[in-house]
Amino acid sequence: MYETGLLQEWNDFWEQVPGQDYREDFTPEVFYVTKSLHLPDLRNLSKALAADLHELAKSHIAIGFIITLREKIDKYIDQLDECQHNRKKKSELKRNIKMLSSPFHRFQKELHEYRQKFPI
Repeated sequence: MYETGLLQEWNDFWEQVPGQDYREDFTPEVFYVTKSLHLPDLRNLSKALAADLHELAKSHIAIGFIITLREKIDKYIDQLDECQHNRKKKSELKRNIKMLSSPFHRFQKELHEYRQKFPI
């Protein structure tokens, strides 16, 4: 979602949904939303990411490598959302995300094609 530029749209959509406080409160059966969620076809991106993850799993046999990698990337993306007004920190976080996602060659290629069709 981050790489496609859809993360903010996703977050904005789900902020409309009541009952998000770790499900400690009540989500009604029916509620109204004012912002719809645009769902582009991410099938090719998903396939490329899955192929890269499969390759990483074979080449990095350490238990939990992919989970740790995902947690680091998620942490940096969360921090990006929190530092919108700090250009230096934002740039550093984007650099870290780019470095951590560098082994995803198929995904990066497919992402380039996706961005050609749907510019951010």
